[in-house]
Amino acid sequence: MVFWRYGVLATVVAAILNAALWGLARAVGVSLQVQPPGQPETTIGLPQVLLLTVVPLLLGTAFYTLLRRWTRRPFLIFLILALLIFAVLLVPPFAATERAGTRFVLILMHVVATAALLAGLYRAEVQRARP
Repeated sequence: MVFWRYGVLATVVAAILNAALWGLARAVGVSLQVQPPGQPETTIGLPQVLLLTVVPLLLGTAFYTLLRRWTRRPFLIFLILALLIFAVLLVPPFAATERAGTRFVLILMHVVATAALLAGLYRAEVQRARP
């Protein structure tokens, strides 16, 4: 199915870009230490970055395929939901650290993941609409 192909491709691209951002952040001295409320301080490692990029994007792709079956305007609905979820997910970087560099990198990773999936699914819609 074209949507899975583009969703998986978007996931791979987002994972590579977020891994590169993680590596760059580490190289320039961004701590990437977080302490969510009520939790001990921990350093975000590459496995967490990859897991928290890949799993949500694959789940998003699966959800999108269901929306395509249930609705007439799946991309619009998905876009609205994705942007709402993105907005909600901007809160944890602010709650987990006061370090500006860490916040910036985490938010940028959220932007990369969201943009990659939306671009991939939009491209799939364009591809499917071609005669």
